[in-house]
Amino acid sequence: MLNYSVKLDSVKDLIELKKIANKFNIKGTINQNGFHGDLRSVFSNLFFLPLDDAVIKIEDYRDSQVNYISEAISRLSA
Repeated sequence: MLNYSVKLDSVKDLIELKKIANKFNIKGTINQNGFHGDLRSVFSNLFFLPLDDAVIKIEDYRDSQVNYISEAISRLSA
């Protein structure tokens, strides 16, 4: 399992996160203070913005993708 701390302030950030998830075909959750949202769901996560200190947990990924995923998510880092 991969964990990343991110800061999601806008719909643009949620759309970027969904694009990353689709590009690498990964599944996971966004967690912050009792909120648990699907990594690919833009609309249900929209109601909980801003997610200032969120943690993304990625569960389904290939080992060869770890560096690429880390680089892509670094743009959303907290």
